[in-house]
Amino acid sequence: MLGRDTKRVAMTARERFQYLMNFEPVDRLPILEWATWWDKTIARWRNEGLPAHLVDAGEIREYFGQDCYRQLWISPRKATLPSAPAHGRGIVTSLAEYEGIKEHLYPEAIDVQRAREYANRQAAGNMVVWVTLEGFFWYPRTLLGIENHLTAFYERPETVHAMNQDLLDFLVRMLDVLCAVCRPDFMTFAEDMSYHNGPMVSKALFDEFMAPYYRQIVPKLHGYGIIPFIDTDGRTEDLVPWFAEVGIDGFLPMERQAGCDIVALRREYPRLRIIGGYDKMIMTNGEDALRREFERILPVMRQGGYIPGVDHQTPPGVSLSEYRTYLKLLTEYCDKAAS
Repeated sequence: MLGRDTKRVAMTARERFQYLMNFEPVDRLPILEWATWWDKTIARWRNEGLPAHLVDAGEIREYFGQDCYRQLWISPRKATLPSAPAHGRGIVTSLAEYEGIKEHLYPEAIDVQRAREYANRQAAGNMVVWVTLEGFFWYPRTLLGIENHLTAFYERPETVHAMNQDLLDFLVRMLDVLCAVCRPDFMTFAEDMSYHNGPMVSKALFDEFMAPYYRQIVPKLHGYGIIPFIDTDGRTEDLVPWFAEVGIDGFLPMERQAGCDIVALRREYPRLRIIGGYDKMIMTNGEDALRREFERILPVMRQGGYIPGVDHQTPPGVSLSEYRTYLKLLTEYCDKAAS
């Protein structure tokens, strides 16, 4: 249980995150919407009073009084890589075609200047930094397309393995480059390998095509003191033990519409780190409904290792006024959970 017997001492954003993720007492829980807002949500809020000059997600968070978190995304693509012809479509179909585009993949540099700026604020305790890397399900899918990716596990396994080995080598190199300048506090693997009814692949396919690469990079992340999370939409419960076997510490966003229940999940996995889990679909139902949702997740909030937040992104149906009501209650319950 969180909380202290003595008067709570105010923490910096980074101290708060580190203590919380170690299941230690904090002054309050982080106040955060980790995902960037939908463009349609922001467009609506601009008409309702959100200042037009606020464009960066970090600046918008701070405008709303949220804790200071910043994200770095390390992409394995160069700017010269051709775009897919449509959403879900691929740009290659075979190993030979993949080899033919590799000159457009795996850049040798990252945005060191931005990483250094973040590191300075991080060192002062005023910023929590996380890095996003593309995972070993997500990345081949972006190159092959959704349907071709799924059939490739059976028809072109050598192509999937080649892509994932190259991705692993790239991520290891870039982690060393990044961590020489800035060591993130946590990271997310972009995966999206589950949807409404559960995983898109079997455990056997996970063990063959993804686990070997995770087993090589996760120890490196831990060696740098970075907490690894899996970012996958939809129903995630079946994936938790799979990823636990390769050393993953946490999950987000835990979507309620797919049946995710963080209260039940925590009973089974008491040391699982979680971000999200708050049902975004009730945010237009009035303050009483919002409060009931906070009461539902309050037991997990009190256990530590959990940052409450919208289970993905605030939808455009939510007005700016309704969002402010949500933030008011989030602040109240983040304090309540630590008292």
